Amino acid sequence: MNRLEDLFDDPLEPERRDDYWIIETHYDCFVVSLETAIEVERWLDHLPPPRWLVFRSLTGARHRITSASIYRISECTAAQRAAGREFNRARKLED
Repeated sequence: MNRLEDLFDDPLEPERRDDYWIIETHYDCFVVSLETAIEVERWLDHLPPPRWLVFRSLTGARHRITSASIYRISECTAAQRAAGREFNRARKLED
């Protein structure tokens, strides 16, 4: 059987959440679930870390990136985004 057939026979349903994590690389950023962020962090903690990491984003897309290209993994919750918007509104009122 073809490897691509294996990949596409049973596609994962994309997750829909208000809270997510962002994996940032030198060239792109990926919105992922908490579980995926934990798994990527675990891979990066290995000494040495694997050269390539494979994971799925919340859109269901499969990504294969080098571990060296990751420079940040950040939490992004609905509450944090609301607090950020409120902070920005308050700063604009000061001007």
